[in-house]
Order: sequence, then structure tokens, then C-alpha cells
Amino acid sequence: MSAPSARLLRNPLVWLRRFRHRRGYGVHSPFAFAFITGVVLERLPYYAYAELAALHPWWMLWLGLRPVERCRLLFRLANFAEAARVVLVAVPPLYNKYVRASRRTARVVECARCGAAPEADLVVVGAGRATEAAVLPARMPAGGMLVVEGIHDSAAHLSAWRAIVADAHTGVTFDLYDFGIAFFDHRLTKQHYVVNF
Repeated sequence: MSAPSARLLRNPLVWLRRFRHRRGYGVHSPFAFAFITGVVLERLPYYAYAELAALHPWWMLWLGLRPVERCRLLFRLANFAEAARVVLVAVPPLYNKYVRASRRTARVVECARCGAAPEADLVVVGAGRATEAAVLPARMPAGGMLVVEGIHDSAAHLSAWRAIVADAHTGVTFDLYDFGIAFFDHRLTKQHYVVNF
């Protein structure tokens, strides 16, 4: 089963609402288009995928289920960020393993709360913590990346994500439904993109 058809079966209403935001259609920024097509929607295998496949049951890999897609997305994001310092806030153990496999030389710190997170080039906030993540934009370094899981899980989480998008410290942002991704590179024009991930 291909990844797009698997996504369609899992949540058809979300997929249909975001249909026009697939494969980078309508994106005119070279940075955003390259990020969407070359990182977010990349389907080619990365160097550690075979090694990390042992962490999942065979049927989950074969069906291309959401947990595998999410883990691999975080792997690609950590690889893209080339972060020397990574903070993981309340993430599942699998996410931790994928991020560490992607950035073997990075200093990875795990935190239970966003308020305790030290400054880092890449911060990944787990599901259920989106409201806490609203304090992070002011603490992110220039060129940093913030990844927040579960931005559409509740009205409060969506409101917190919108506050992150609107924050003056935040630059380019991407709404993948499952994840929100914010960049803090102010050389890029502030823009928000919806992606059918």
C-alpha cells in the first residue's frame, strides 16, 4: 500500500481538506518548496532506515503506518537541521532513537517540560505539550527549528500553535496536521504553509 493511499484510509477528511496542499503545489518560495518536497515528503530511504526498521513490527513497516512515518519524518528533520544541540520534550522513546540515529554527534537532552528546556538548535515537543511550547519561540536561537507534535489535537493546542506562528521571533512555519514546524531564520520572509503530510 503506498503512503498516500494509507494516509487517505486513516483520515480521509483531513486528507481531502488538505488535498490542494500536496507535493508543494502553490508554494513559490524556493526554500519552502525544497523543504516540503525534499524533506517532509521524501520517500527515498535514508542511511539508517534499515537499522531502525528493527524497532517496528514487520507489518507496520509493510503497511506504512503513521508511527513509522512520524519517526522517519523526525529523522529527516533532525538530519536537515544539522543540529549540534537537540532538546526532546516529553517525546516517545522511538522518536528519541530516531533523532539520535540521525544526529549521532549532537548533544541530546531530554526534558519533561518545555519550561525546563535549555536553548538548542532543534527542539522537538511531544504530543500533549503544544500549549507549553508557546514559550519557546523567544528562547530559540537564530537558525533554530522547533517541531511540535499534536497541534490539531485540541482547540487549546491549535491556539498555542497559532500563537507560535504569530510570534515575532518565528519565521517560516509549516502545518503538517500531525506536526507544526517553525524556523527561526529571519533571512527568510515570514510565511505559513499548510502541507498534506
